[in-house]
Amino acid sequence: MTETVVHVTREQLDLIKELKFQSYTMFALAEDKNDRYTEITNSINELEEKAILRYLGGDKTVEFKVKEPLYRLWGKDFEGEKAYFARKGGLYAPATSYKKYAFTAPLEEIKKWQTPDWEIEKVDD
Repeated sequence: MTETVVHVTREQLDLIKELKFQSYTMFALAEDKNDRYTEITNSINELEEKAILRYLGGDKTVEFKVKEPLYRLWGKDFEGEKAYFARKGGLYAPATSYKKYAFTAPLEEIKKWQTPDWEIEKVDD
């Protein structure tokens, strides 16, 4: 039944799904003081933008898929637990034990940040 498939990044998909479950979606977009949703609009074309609006409006014929596989880095912390590499605003941030806060990116970008202490892991969709 899907008529329109839009390929987006994992971060864009997460934000679109978050918007979908807002009580007042358009109000959330209008009052976006921290520019959290600019990641969605910065790299999409007009047709993709219309598909997002249709999806947010309840159109069941629009489907979003991640356009490329994503990866993250992990290593062991001082207690021997699995910890994930994190980045904030282009800067290195302390490692996190939560997968959802880990830095995820395409393989080429992840390899730029890999050191001997970090292992690469594919992100499950």
